Amino acid sequence: MFKYFLVLCLVMNLSSNAFAGATTKLVDFMLSGSGVVEILGKYGIKGNDAKLVESYMATSLAALGSKKSLTKQELTDVLSKLPVTGPDASVRKELQILLDKPESEIKKEDVVKAINNIIYLANRHGKSVIITCAECVNENLAKNGFKFTVENIKNASAAKVLNEVIPKNPAELNTFISSRIKRLGMGDYSKVTPDVVSPAEEKSLALFLGLAESGSADQKALIASIKKLSTRNGKTNIIDPKNPQKFWKIVAEDMSPQDMSGWTRTLNEVAARADKDNISSEEAFYRTFKEKAQGNDYLMKLYETLKANRCLFK
Repeated sequence: MFKYFLVLCLVMNLSSNAFAGATTKLVDFMLSGSGVVEILGKYGIKGNDAKLVESYMATSLAALGSKKSLTKQELTDVLSKLPVTGPDASVRKELQILLDKPESEIKKEDVVKAINNIIYLANRHGKSVIITCAECVNENLAKNGFKFTVENIKNASAAKVLNEVIPKNPAELNTFISSRIKRLGMGDYSKVTPDVVSPAEEKSLALFLGLAESGSADQKALIASIKKLSTRNGKTNIIDPKNPQKFWKIVAEDMSPQDMSGWTRTLNEVAARADKDNISSEEAFYRTFKEKAQGNDYLMKLYETLKANRCLFK
């Protein structure tokens, strides 16, 4: 009996030492929902905010790896094989360095950067992921340094365009945008620089252009109102540095037909006001929105947030 007890103790000791000798790294936290929540909790990001980030990470990792969960080796392989160039290559390199950091050296900014980079790369190179600005969606996450939120697209028309029409490769995506804008008479994308439409926004723009041809009646009506708002002196330019607006980003939100109709009516009013008063789309939007928000605390707060962050105009 004592012999077996001695053997058991030795085995347990060896196992314990082996585990103790293993270094936990940031990647270990990133690969599971509980790990993400745990490390976020260390820096005061808890509750619903942590759960949201956990869901963003799960969606992004699945988009990159084409399955629900990845091992460390699988994630390493996926990242190393991404066809990245330019800024995307820098984002990947930074992410690889961050993921390899041991737990004792991890800081809050490392966690936030790693999550931002994973979401960004999933949007640029993954399947079925589209992102929006965190600043206008979740104030708490934005204050903690998170740049993006991940949209869960349920609308059938939008999901089909996202999955079957829009290219996954960034170079092909850029070509898709350029050709569609020209074909639809909405401007000239060859003159658009990354500071006007960032790489993180290109998939939203591509979705907008895809839905202009393949969307539902409600989506096409909304897109027509955005096109009207972008037309001056008979010429349409949805990306005009002299009259900037990014209402094309709202099609990435999973809206009901009623919400889309509301946006369509509002943007038609904005376009009419901009034309009548000879003011910018931005000023016309804020004046119109403020009028509609009078007496409604929720809408007034939303108006103030949109105006302060300039979410749709920068």
